[in-house]
Formats: sequence, structure tokens, C-alpha cells
Amino acid sequence: MMRRKMVAIATLVGGALTVPACSQASRGSLSPVAESGVTLASTEGLPDDTARLSGSGVTADVTGRWSQQNETIEIRYRAGAVPVRIAIRGGATGIARPATSAWDRTKPFPGNAIGRPLLDEAPLTIAANGEARVQIEFARANDTPLSIGDRVTLAVPMPDGARAVTFRAGGE
Repeated sequence: MMRRKMVAIATLVGGALTVPACSQASRGSLSPVAESGVTLASTEGLPDDTARLSGSGVTADVTGRWSQQNETIEIRYRAGAVPVRIAIRGGATGIARPATSAWDRTKPFPGNAIGRPLLDEAPLTIAANGEARVQIEFARANDTPLSIGDRVTLAVPMPDGARAVTFRAGGE
């Protein structure tokens, strides 16, 4: 039995040596890139893992992940002293990839475990001094899948319109 385990370990180690060093991952994190209007913060425990946007009475903290099929961002919106409405639209926004689905994850939604559908529906309303959590997906139809190090620009909804935020694909 011990000999069999040692052979299996040796085979695994030997197999690992034949895998190319630059193999393409099938999913991972999206690290935001600091640009005009985008500051970096740490909300998930890693340095600079969150894009922070502010404007029109709201602050948005945006984190992301990617897979072979899509990119997904989670947004935590925090409103100031005045209620805020944010339209989540799927239409093209110029240089940024538009959303293909979006959900309000703030509270359970009857009949849908993901949350209340938002894309092209009634705007998300956040009470004064309140917050909301939103998940948005950006599907890639016939696009080339991301690889580690690639950049992708996504449309992040804000009260005054979508803002383009660039992310770099990282490993898992």
C-alpha cells in the first residue's frame, strides 16, 4: 500500500514537470487598474483588490472574477444623505463591455435564489444612508477567452451613467 502511494506521488510530481509554466487558467480574479475616477481599496482582504468609484451621492466598491465564459463583478453601493436611483442597462457603452445580466443581491427575492433581476428593469433604488449589493455578468459570445494578465474594460452602473473600469485577469 505504501509503495502504491509513493508511485502515485512520483507520477503526480513527474506529470507536473511536463505541464508548461505558462498554462492558461480557466478562471480567476479581476484586479482593478487605477485610472482617472477609479481609486483602489482593499475590501476583500487583498491589497488594491477593489475599484472604488464615487459620484452623484453614492460610493461603489467593485470586485471581480472571470471564467472561460464571462466576467462577474460584485458592487457594494453606499448612498449618502439622499436616496439614489441607478439604472442597470445592457446597452453598449462605448469602449466598455456591456452587462448581459444583473441581480440585486441585497435581500432574498421570491422564486430566484440569485436575487431580483435588474438588467433593463426598474432602476435600483437605495435609501438615504443605505446600501445595496449587485452582481453583474458580462458574457463573451464569440470573444477570445481571457488569460492571466489580459485586461478587460467593463461598464459599472452609477447614478449618472455607466463608467468604464479596467481590470487585469489574475489566477485563482
